[in-house]
Order: sequence, then C-alpha cells, then structure tokens
Amino acid sequence: MTNKSRKKGGGLSKLRFSTNLVQHGNFDLIFACTVLLLFTFGIIMMYSASYAYSASNRGGANALFYSQLENAVIGFIGLAVLSKLDYKIYNGRFALLAYGLTMAVLLITLAVNIGKDEKRWIEIGNFQLQPSEFAKFSLILVLAYVLCALQKPLRAPKGAVAKFDPKSDGLTGLETRVFGFARTPFKACFVVACIIVSYCGLIFLESHYSCTILMFAMGVFMLWLSGTRVKYFAWLGLAIAAVVTVVLMYPQILESLGGFGASRISAWLEKDNSSWDRYQTVNGLYAIGSGGLFGVGLGNSKQKQLYIPEPQNDFIFPVICEELGFVGAVLVILLFAVLIWRGFIIARKSRDYFGSLVVMGIMIQVALQVIINICVVTDIFPNTGIALPFFSYGGTALIVLLCEMGVVLSVSREASMEKK
Repeated sequence: MTNKSRKKGGGLSKLRFSTNLVQHGNFDLIFACTVLLLFTFGIIMMYSASYAYSASNRGGANALFYSQLENAVIGFIGLAVLSKLDYKIYNGRFALLAYGLTMAVLLITLAVNIGKDEKRWIEIGNFQLQPSEFAKFSLILVLAYVLCALQKPLRAPKGAVAKFDPKSDGLTGLETRVFGFARTPFKACFVVACIIVSYCGLIFLESHYSCTILMFAMGVFMLWLSGTRVKYFAWLGLAIAAVVTVVLMYPQILESLGGFGASRISAWLEKDNSSWDRYQTVNGLYAIGSGGLFGVGLGNSKQKQLYIPEPQNDFIFPVICEELGFVGAVLVILLFAVLIWRGFIIARKSRDYFGSLVVMGIMIQVALQVIINICVVTDIFPNTGIALPFFSYGGTALIVLLCEMGVVLSVSREASMEKK
C-alpha cells in the first residue's frame, strides 16, 4: 500500500493482510510510561482498597488482588499485540463486523438476564463478562470508520450534496451505494445518530444508565471532533436538555423502566443522608474529608473497612484521598491529564484521519470516565456505576482498557515512521 493511498484513507474498504500488518516504528514513550504508572499506582490502590472487603466476602484478603493481576496479564498481552498490529485493519469490514457482533452480544445479554433488575453481565463458568465494556471500544471503531467515510457530507454547507468518488475516497462500490444515502449534512448526521442510538438503546435496556450516558457523550464528542458544523448540534442540545429536565423532575420514569436510578436521583436531589441510596456517597465524603493534605497513610483508611460498600470499585477515589490526601488525589488527576494530553498529541500527529479519530475516541472515553467518577464520589453527580480507569476493580474493563492503550500505541508507531 502506498503512502498516497494511506493518506487518502486507504484501508476503509477492506481488511487487508499484507507485509505492513506489523508496525515497526517507535511507540510514544511518554504515553507508554504514563500507562505503566497509572496501572502500577492503580493496582497498589486497588489492593489497599479491596483487602478488607475481599477478606470478608471472597475468602481471603488477596483474592481480588490476584484476580485483578490475572486480568492485567491478559490485558498487557493484548496491549503488546495490538501495539504492533497495524491499526488500519480495523477500518472497514472489521468495524462493520465489530458492530454486528456487539449488537448480537448485547441482545444475548438481555436475553439471558430476563427478569433481573440488572442485565449487564454474562456468566461463563466462574468468569463474569460485561459486554458494555467491549461496546465502548466497538462504538469508537465503528464511529471512526463511518465519520471517516462521511467526512464530505458532514463538513458540507447546509443544503449541499456530496458526491463520493470510490477511487479517491477509498470506498468499495457497496460502501458508495450505502453511504450514497447520506450525501447531505442532515442525512449524514442521521446515520451517525442511528448508530449511537442503537448502542445506547441496548445498554439502556440493561438498566446501565450511567454507561448509556457515557456512550452517548462519547458519540457526540466524536461527531463534534470530526469537524461537523456546530449548528447541527443545536437541536441535539435542546433534546438533551429536555430529557435531563424531565428525568430530574420525574425520576420515577426510570423506576418504571426497571433498575434503581430513580431512588438514587431522588436521594441526590433531596440530600437525604439517612437514605440507603446515600450511604455510599456519605461515607465516601467522610473518607475524602479525613484525608487532609498528605492522608492517613497507605493502607490506613478507615472507611474501606466495610463502611464504603465495595470500595475497590466505583468509590476507590475516596480511599485514595483518605490514604494519600490531597497530594495523592492531585497526582492521580495529573497522571490522567498527561495521558489524555499525550493521546491527543498522538491523534494530531496521526498520518491518517481514521487513526486520529480512534485515538481521540479512546481519550474521550477515558476523560469522561475520570470526570464522571470524580464528580460522583464528590456528590456533584448522582451515584452511578462508572469506574475509575486503571484503579477500579473489574476484569473486562481492565482488559479492554489496556487493549485500547495498545491501539493508541500502534497509531503512535506509524506517526513516528512518518516523522522519519
């Protein structure tokens, strides 16, 4: 494949196995070191936060720690492989295949959990799989592919009709006919919106409202960063504002759909600290407030002694604040800031549009999860189920996250080759 075809989006149409399948450039060292620092810091804090709960509920203080290490080994193998794999193979048929498989697995998840309040997991033996974590990565790949293919109509002036040239746009005849429908800005936005809604709709039916919001926000940000004209977001903004207003005024709507979102929103609005739905949040705030400047010392948290339910999960940040204080909390935030900053630099240096969109999508996901998680534990947002990347316990989440980091490193490898 020539450099000329790559710059024009070559690889949009087919999954090509060639001599360029393996990357040979140098990866971004700053990004890789930041990933290792976040993982190391995260696994230490996960062990510190989990051992009391693990000893009480999992048969041993080290049970969750060993489980997370096993998941980390799988994740780092995925990171190493994907960092060497040419990211352009995900562009085209692979993205369409990922979309189809994701829809199928999400439907299976709903089917096997009929009658349950939460429908987020598939149990395979002793292993619990959370398909919504794969759906986040799948959404990024699919949107990057579609936004790359529809960049002409998305950026066109109002009323303009884009014409696709299969040769210059890197599209097959089938793709040209499919995307031929979306030749105006409105129709192109409609196609993208349908893809986002299909993901969010199935996740919403799993009663995973926080993930629904996260994935919707990821899709909107990717659409915006793709260069779509800002005025096309006006109606979207009004619709979001209307939905949020209605849910806040009538949270029982969520209750009628299943799940426990209504009670959590009501407890958050009323600030009723006697409510069980506020128990985790209140104890998390106690932990944050007692940390002071330098904390009470690593391993010395009191709130993790079963006062915060499952502190190794969504509420691990308060344990960090209690044990390491304000300084430790700021260090965590700075490490995430460096990771996201470096990721966007890699996206800017990417030698093609698809790679840039994929990296931006992954960085948006990480940034949103960090922001939402910290806002939840500090009581700015209602209690949700968004984990803190690299820190919160979760096998599927850690494996997928490390694989995503491998894809970012793959893009950085090719960017370094272009520089040379």
